[in-house]
Amino acid sequence: MAISDTKLRGLYGKPYSGPAEITDSDGLGVRITPRGVINFQYRYRWQGKQHRMGIGKYPAITLREARNMVSDLKEHLDKGIDPRNAKTHKRLNSKPTVSDCLAYWQETYVNVNLRKKTQALYKSTVVKHMTDVFPGLAAEDIPVRSWVELFTEQEKINQIRARQLLVQMRSAMNWCMRRQYIDNCSVMKISPKDIGVKPSRGETTLSYNQLAKVWLAIERSRASTANKLLHQMLMLYGARNSEIRESVRGEFDKEEMVWLLPANRSKSNRVVRRPIFRQVVPLIEKAITAYGNVLIPGPDLEKPMTIAGANRFMGRISSSLGIGEFTAHDFRRTLATRLSEEGVAPHVIEKMLGHELGGVLTVYNKHDWIEEQRQAYELYAEKIFEHVRMISG
Repeated sequence: MAISDTKLRGLYGKPYSGPAEITDSDGLGVRITPRGVINFQYRYRWQGKQHRMGIGKYPAITLREARNMVSDLKEHLDKGIDPRNAKTHKRLNSKPTVSDCLAYWQETYVNVNLRKKTQALYKSTVVKHMTDVFPGLAAEDIPVRSWVELFTEQEKINQIRARQLLVQMRSAMNWCMRRQYIDNCSVMKISPKDIGVKPSRGETTLSYNQLAKVWLAIERSRASTANKLLHQMLMLYGARNSEIRESVRGEFDKEEMVWLLPANRSKSNRVVRRPIFRQVVPLIEKAITAYGNVLIPGPDLEKPMTIAGANRFMGRISSSLGIGEFTAHDFRRTLATRLSEEGVAPHVIEKMLGHELGGVLTVYNKHDWIEEQRQAYELYAEKIFEHVRMISG
């Protein structure tokens, strides 16, 4: 569908809910944000791979100028030159904006070199919160004071996130500078230690009584069945959120009574084997009966629930109980601590957490202590349910 000046004028600066991208011809297209910010981009194939590069914002660049830029970039492509190495867009455009830099970083580094989970992390933080800052201004021309004021405002919202955004922005701009996409950026002059605070290392562990209160709060909530099952299974297994949230039916072998987490979904890039123990069986069967292949789906019932949706639910549970702040990740530390108190061997607990054992054990010992894990899981679950019964009367 061709782009026209009339269409761009009608979309610019207005709330927008249509397709995120609209194509023109010869690889030219526009990317439109929900706030009506319009970015021209050029799509092309280089060495068998699809690439996209930002070439400027509308209306700083007109549609005619964008088409001329694409024509010049196509000439470079025809000559065997990667358009990203061409300076045409810098001659015709003022200079890359923050939005352009983030798009370039995402396209040439994040989406190429990082794992899907890390890509999603960057998309939900720096890309989401920083793409539309300083619209129309070249990244190279933004003074340090403006960056400081921006991050000072972020500190008022969330101290931890403010530092995280600065660190990620510095990474993005540093990549653009190393790749000669921009010459410099004054955000590099701001030290992360001067903005916000570092996330504190988790120390929260819950007692069996507190775990029982959380269990009952989950049961009595009005959340979806998927959300309830996710957090109850996280509590019993002490697994990482994504390990259960993205699980599928085929990972649970009910004949061998083993949950086999494939290497491509584990943090260690190795297969993780855990037992399917007695108390968790009803939860797994309920998920399979209710949803089928994807055990913990989102609203569309076809894709796994998002981490944001899961975190919002646990945030509501945490704030409603009055037992202090905690997250689903604290269930892992709690399981390890409580089972250590019960005398469970450290190597068994490490396997339950999905950790690799150190030293030569990693190389030579492939034993997973499945039966020992099963006994520990059943002991832990029984302790929780004992307190659930005590509270429920």
